[in-house]
Formats: sequence, structure tokens, C-alpha cells
Amino acid sequence: MSSHDLTVAVYVSIGLVGLGLELAAWSGRTRIPPLGDVLGWAMRTRSGRVGVVAGWAWLGLHFFVR
Repeated sequence: MSSHDLTVAVYVSIGLVGLGLELAAWSGRTRIPPLGDVLGWAMRTRSGRVGVVAGWAWLGLHFFVR
């Protein structure tokens, strides 16, 4: 297994864990808030908005630039 394969496997597993957490949040049986609520909470402050934009920039630089 090359380092590229390992990196892709880690990112896929992070995505699957995130999807699982979102599904658990929407089931209503846990105290985990849905992603929309978390982002809405983060966007209330200036530092939260800067953090969200920085996160989107990091995501774009790592996945969409080529």
C-alpha cells in the first residue's frame, strides 16, 4: 500500500465517520447536533465566520486544486 492509498483511505474513513455522526444526529436519539446547527452556531461570531472560511479554504486547497 502506497502513501497515497493510505491517505485516501484515511480521508474516506473520516468522511464515513462524519456521515455516521450526521445520521446519528438526525435520528434524534443522541445529543449530537446536526452539522447545520453547528455551523449556524459557529457563524454567530466574527471569529467563527473566519474559522468557517478558513476551513473552506483548506478544503478547497487540498481537494479541488489541480
